[in-house]
Amino acid sequence: MPRLTASTLLASGLLLVAGPASAMVKVTNETDSAWSVTFDHGTEENRHEVEPGATAQEACPNGCAVRFRGHDFVAVNGDELAIQAGVWRPVKTN
Repeated sequence: MPRLTASTLLASGLLLVAGPASAMVKVTNETDSAWSVTFDHGTEENRHEVEPGATAQEACPNGCAVRFRGHDFVAVNGDELAIQAGVWRPVKTN
C-alpha cells in the first residue's frame, strides 16, 4: 500500500475546501415581481426571466458578471445572490 505524503494530504484537503465542481452562481428573486437577470461571460450573455421566489443559476468557473437593472456584480461559482425589494443590484447572501 502506498504511503500518503504530506503533499498528497494537502492536495486532497484543498480539493475538499474548493467545493464541488458542480457549484454554480445562483440568483434568487426575493421580490413580488419577475426580473430579468443576465449572466455575462464576456463572449456570451445568457438572460433569464426570474419569477418571484425562483432561482436562476449558471456555471461561472472563471467568473462572470451578473447584470440586474443595468448594474453588474462580479461573481464566481459558489456565490449566491438575491434580488431584494428596493435594491439596484443583486445582494450577495453567502
